[in-house]
Amino acid sequence: MSDICLTGWNPEYRSAFFDINIAWLEEHFTVEPKHRAVLSNPEGEILAGGGEVFFALKDGVAVGTVAVRADGGGVYELTKLGVTPAARGLGLGRLLCQAVIDWFRAQGGTRLYLETHTKLTAALHLYEALGFVAGTNPAGDAYAGTDCYMEWRGSPASSGERAA
Repeated sequence: MSDICLTGWNPEYRSAFFDINIAWLEEHFTVEPKHRAVLSNPEGEILAGGGEVFFALKDGVAVGTVAVRADGGGVYELTKLGVTPAARGLGLGRLLCQAVIDWFRAQGGTRLYLETHTKLTAALHLYEALGFVAGTNPAGDAYAGTDCYMEWRGSPASSGERAA
């Protein structure tokens, strides 16, 4: 994956954030107004609150993205993970999620969670492999299209750490 590069928010990739996410949402769910609000305004909905948006670039083109939204008090949500169909199977979902986990750790976060749907089996397996565990959402489901709440309980060494 030497031609893959991860980067944080850059307005140059704003349309990719929208396009990549709207594609998978339309494929699997009904797009809710809440989705459109976040995807249309990541600066206001994610970044202004203390979150971040990451992109996976292949040959300089955004082919994957993920966001981490700050809820306050050290609580963060991993959200809006998407990879273009042509780039699926390259491990970009794992790379993007690990970027969120590393970022969360660097922020000194206390809880990292996500909401998903059990029909997204590949995503569920990825989240479990990274240390996310299913639980009950203390705030209730944020989206009509979610039926699975997961919290991060720890994972293998981050991308920057190696076993001795």
